[in-house]
Amino acid sequence: MQIYRAERDGRLIWRGVGSFAVLRRPADRGPGFGPLRWVDRQWYVVVMVAGLAVFFVAAVVVAVLCRVFGQPPAVYLSVLLLVYVLGVLTDQVTPAVRGLRSLVREAPRPDQVAAEQLPYEQWAMVLCHHEDGSRPALLLNEVAARLNALAGPDVALACPRKGITTRHMRAVVAKWADALPVEHEEPEVSVRLPRRLPPRTHRVVESGAFFFVYLAVMALLLASASYLVAGWESAACGSRCGNRPASWSTAFEWIGYRVLFQNPPDLVPGTGYARLTGLLVAVVTLPTTLLMAVACARYFVRYLRTRQEAHAALMAAALGRDRVLLLVATDVELEAALRRARATRDAVDYSAGHPVFRLGVIGGADVLLARVGPGVTSPVSTAYSLPELIANWKPQFVIMLGICFGLREEKQSLGDVIVGLRLQTLNMRVGETEVRQRGEVVAAGHRLFERFVAAEDPAAFKVWRGLLLSWDVLVDSASLRAWMKASFPDAEGGEMEGAAVRAATVREFVECIVVKGICDWGFGKNPDAQQLAAANAASLVFDVVESGAFLRG
Repeated sequence: MQIYRAERDGRLIWRGVGSFAVLRRPADRGPGFGPLRWVDRQWYVVVMVAGLAVFFVAAVVVAVLCRVFGQPPAVYLSVLLLVYVLGVLTDQVTPAVRGLRSLVREAPRPDQVAAEQLPYEQWAMVLCHHEDGSRPALLLNEVAARLNALAGPDVALACPRKGITTRHMRAVVAKWADALPVEHEEPEVSVRLPRRLPPRTHRVVESGAFFFVYLAVMALLLASASYLVAGWESAACGSRCGNRPASWSTAFEWIGYRVLFQNPPDLVPGTGYARLTGLLVAVVTLPTTLLMAVACARYFVRYLRTRQEAHAALMAAALGRDRVLLLVATDVELEAALRRARATRDAVDYSAGHPVFRLGVIGGADVLLARVGPGVTSPVSTAYSLPELIANWKPQFVIMLGICFGLREEKQSLGDVIVGLRLQTLNMRVGETEVRQRGEVVAAGHRLFERFVAAEDPAAFKVWRGLLLSWDVLVDSASLRAWMKASFPDAEGGEMEGAAVRAATVREFVECIVVKGICDWGFGKNPDAQQLAAANAASLVFDVVESGAFLRG
């Protein structure tokens, strides 16, 4: 029923019997109303009512069978019905028992609290089944695309562990949706962040079962009082008790009337102990119950507030993470970044148009990776792609990493990494008699500047921090390179995309920096050195990210 309803709503992602998932709206809200939607929302109520209805109908059938076939068949059917009803009741009572246990057990873990609340306040993947261990990312990519189509790019997706059917898929989903800062190896729920991080707009309202514990204890006390009253009365009246509450059933009836300050018309106790007990029941039970109801309500409100504050802090930590966007411009650079992140191309997200690899939470930051075209003039270049990426994903930091050429071969080596703390953009005015440089020198974002200055240098290569030239020209000329070295004596090297990165980020108040490995000296391109340089640049960037440099405290 629920899968059929999900298919009608467009919430079923179906790749076959062995691979499918079901999404659910927050608090199961949705447009329109109908019998199927009501049944889906009130499923547990329907099961309970249906179970009781089956029980009563079956009781009538059993009574008829007793008359027609005799007792043995009816007894067997009665046993089967009893087992069925007990199963239904157990399934319905289990959440209440779990709630009662929560009052005496140790405080639940944050992820257990989130598992109870998130599926009702966020979109949730309540069922995920994938039998084939190969390429589970295909199903998850369709889940992300369907969520974007149904709810837009601003919603998080909760993934309860109990809704995932296989152990392998649980591990895949936990890595795919890893926004919650929990330390448990197998969290009860994981969260996949949206492209844009909106503020939380509603809180969950819960009810508790603590008051029912008091009612159960009070019922036990009243039953015990009834037993005492019946004993006193039967001992006093012997075999001629008449209208005195001398049996447990009549005593319990009399006690029930006394709870409401009433006396039953046909029951009158004769002993002083019974009358005193009735007076105490009348004076104590109802007022105490009202006071206890108020006290328990206030206590449980405080209990809920504590849990919700912990949950709110957990979600604030998830939705308040800094987002770091890594940019590369060539296949060599992309493969080096994916290899260092231990990710594959299956992690790609197409929901915002431009493909983005969601690398997950690394060092406390949500890390994305995107490839743009080289240079600044083509339609897929950084100048055109990065504004779209910033608009859709809202990063706080942009890091351009990859390969460049070095200008200080007397001290530098192939594979060394240049961190562009300052960027010199080249913009030439060419006249008849002179060539004048009109570009400006800009500094990297101050937070990125500080983090890459403070980073520890790897032992495998050297890191050069300083001025980096940026020009939309592929330099492969010894004479041009010599002119650049002479004209900019402080420059450590040169590359092609940094100026476009700076231009796209400055208007959006996003910090940027360029980190690139030296693959040549501006002439004589070396493919082998490109792989080494790209790998070293990626290594330095991920070392900084993994160190917690972007963890918001």
